[in-house]
Amino acid sequence: MEYADAVAVYRELEETDADLEKVEILAEALAAADPDELGPLVGTVRGKVFEPWVDADLGVSSSLTAEAIETATGVSGEEIESVWRESGDLGDAAAWAVDNAAQQSLFSEPLTLRRVHDSLRELADYEGAGSQDRRVDEVAGLLSDADPEEARYLVRTALGHMRLGVGDGTTREAVAAAFLDGGDGAAAAVERAHQLTNDLRLVARTARDEGREGLDDLGVELFRPVQVMLAKKAEGLEDGVESVADDPESVRAEYKYDGARVQVHVDGDRVEVYTRRLETVTEQFPDVVAAVREHVTAERCLLDGELVGYDDDGEPVPFQEFSRRIRRKYDVAELAEEIPVTLHLFDVLSHGGESLFDRPLSTRLSHLEAAVAPADGAVELVAGRRADDLAATRSFYQSALAAGHEGVMLKNLEASYQPGNRVGYMMKAKPVMEPLDLVVTRAQWSEGRRSDYLGRLFLGCRDPDGGFAEIGRLSTGYTDEELAALTDRLTDHVVAEDGRMVDLEPAVVLEVEYEEIQASPEYGSGYALRFPRFLDVREDFAPADADGLERVERLYDEQ
Repeated sequence: MEYADAVAVYRELEETDADLEKVEILAEALAAADPDELGPLVGTVRGKVFEPWVDADLGVSSSLTAEAIETATGVSGEEIESVWRESGDLGDAAAWAVDNAAQQSLFSEPLTLRRVHDSLRELADYEGAGSQDRRVDEVAGLLSDADPEEARYLVRTALGHMRLGVGDGTTREAVAAAFLDGGDGAAAAVERAHQLTNDLRLVARTARDEGREGLDDLGVELFRPVQVMLAKKAEGLEDGVESVADDPESVRAEYKYDGARVQVHVDGDRVEVYTRRLETVTEQFPDVVAAVREHVTAERCLLDGELVGYDDDGEPVPFQEFSRRIRRKYDVAELAEEIPVTLHLFDVLSHGGESLFDRPLSTRLSHLEAAVAPADGAVELVAGRRADDLAATRSFYQSALAAGHEGVMLKNLEASYQPGNRVGYMMKAKPVMEPLDLVVTRAQWSEGRRSDYLGRLFLGCRDPDGGFAEIGRLSTGYTDEELAALTDRLTDHVVAEDGRMVDLEPAVVLEVEYEEIQASPEYGSGYALRFPRFLDVREDFAPADADGLERVERLYDEQ
């Protein structure tokens, strides 16, 4: 496929607002793609050149990309930055620069989708001295062969922000329409295959070559993480028990920990640890790997659990402190000694090569007990009990809070595992007025001593239309070191600047505490947080995982 043909698809998708039309456009393109181009097309329409669990970084920042544009076109960096700031899109600046290039390449090679895709993937392999310069040269080489429209989407692909309004859901529906004729249950078959594999490229190829029968045969594979099952929020303990199952005998209550949700893949001595966002954190937790090797007796299994950090007194440390271990890339052993962790296991998704997704929780728990030899402080099975006695369940709930945990999970013992879904047969019960997880939508450069930092952050909750409604401004709770790191993170997502105000792509989720929620016409949500305070970056959360407006409204009513 010529890259120009792929760009025509991107442009048509970007110019279309209707979801159904996007599905039709993408389905037609997928059906027409050559076999070796299907994967790259599925990936690039979502701004992805790697599978989500692959621990690879292109190493291409906005500033490096701007340098590559300057190198390819001869247009000055100042002019590129000016157009970039005005449009809020470095891709638009690239298109303008190519259109106004001060220099032309003597030898040009037509761009293909495969060439762009593979060249960008190779950037992740550049290491050592001069690797940044090599990245600039590689991107510049692609841009030298691009026309303005190709340059726009090439830059967006390199930065992972395509702006097409195409996510996993649209892509799944397009795969169903392209290869399964969109019949009854087609979209559901594609969705389940995606939840089990997290590889839309594989799902698309399988749907094309083997149809629905091939999709049904796809299953869990070790070291290819699955989407974890997510819980809904209960209105209260009694409501949660009643919502999970008609018979309380079928409900299990478990401690809800304030740590990092992980899945652990084991095959002999090989152990890999993934977060709920499918990121590999194995190197950050060598102590967990060692504990799993010692206390997981199953030769092959996939375990679901929570990592919790503890202090010297055996009390859980706040998540903002524990999360340092997730982010740490160096001096890992030193931090592991400072913040020891316990792996609390509560589910097993495969055992001895047998997939357990469709088995009831009661069966999975039996497999979990057979797969693990628990050890206090290292690998433990979650504390739990049946919820058939409400008074005893309330006491169990209070014991969880007294131990420093968040509350309890309520699970249907007869239910199967539904990856990626917030299901009604698994709910969480926590005290009200707990912290909110909110997205940073805008920011403002600070003044005085912190003038180099984005220290005033506007926060948004998810609104029913799929966007983010602002609910307040945050400017306290972080140290200078935390604020510097947060500024570095946020500047990667700048889309426009106006003086000291910066508009951001909604990408970074923060955990925020506050004194109360007030009604306020100042923000789009209709509410404002009183005295909000930064707790931490939610490394394990995507923007779609942020709290919604409905939860804010409920917490406001319950004050």
